[in-house]
Amino acid sequence: MKRASKLLLAVAAACVCSPAIAAYPDKPIHWVVPYPPGGTTDVIARNVAQAMAELLGTSIVIDNKAGAGGQIAMNAVAKADGDGYTLLVSDASLATAPSLYKTLPFDPIKDLSAAALFVTVPHIVVVNPKVPAKNLAELIALTRKDPGKIYFSSGGIGSPLHLAGEALRLETGIAWTHVPYKGAGPAILAVVAGEAQVATPSLPAALPQVQGGKLVALAVSSAKRVASLPDVPSVVEAGYPKAAVFGWVGLHAPASTPKAVLEKLESAATQAMKGADLRKRMQDQGADIVAQSGVAYGKLVGEEAARWKAVVQASGIKPE
Repeated sequence: MKRASKLLLAVAAACVCSPAIAAYPDKPIHWVVPYPPGGTTDVIARNVAQAMAELLGTSIVIDNKAGAGGQIAMNAVAKADGDGYTLLVSDASLATAPSLYKTLPFDPIKDLSAAALFVTVPHIVVVNPKVPAKNLAELIALTRKDPGKIYFSSGGIGSPLHLAGEALRLETGIAWTHVPYKGAGPAILAVVAGEAQVATPSLPAALPQVQGGKLVALAVSSAKRVASLPDVPSVVEAGYPKAAVFGWVGLHAPASTPKAVLEKLESAATQAMKGADLRKRMQDQGADIVAQSGVAYGKLVGEEAARWKAVVQASGIKPE
């Protein structure tokens, strides 16, 4: 009798919830971006949101909640109602946070559910034009000749730019001096100004400076060359496969979000990423269209979390 009662309650609950889920979405959806407006993640989110809003038949509002390495935004979504109307624009910080902080107010794996992956974004090794290195091999040789005299700028200790550089350093034995700045933008401008000689920012963030001749691209941190910079070799091509790193942009929801809602979001994302206009905009910015399912995306985050934990430990970065 008890089992029958539980079954009846479950069926009744499904009947109550189903109409709301079937009608989803019937009001604006809020996407929470962990960074200020104008950065790579924000720009990609706004482009994808526009395409998905048309498919979902509602507006998507971008809420920028910057701070604490993305924790403020992640925590806000992790603790939001799982009704599908408050979502996280997620990126690599979701995988690196567990290794960079001693404690988190949420569990990135248990408190958030992956809905869809939009794009992956390679990093790029750039130098000031005055640096006498035309390729990655020459940069490595230069740092070994004068250890510590080449300055590597990052967006802060533990930032994606810093970790990409650490992965490169661990793989190549490159010998530079790390100089952390407050954000990827200042770190890139430091190389342009000559305050630092090298950086490893995301490709979209540095592409305009490379195309404008203010930075020289030595390698992209991907398995193969990218369409936006066809003459720049990849780190794998240069013989350093473990230096291949990438960022990404996707969508997560509170763990309590119904599966049917996650599936609607996944379907809309898959359709949106097939649009010719959106694909061109993403590729022009140096992003690679991926459009993975929520299940595959969740697996990727777990794998990357394990990888970055190893990099953080090998680099001697102390969790805050």
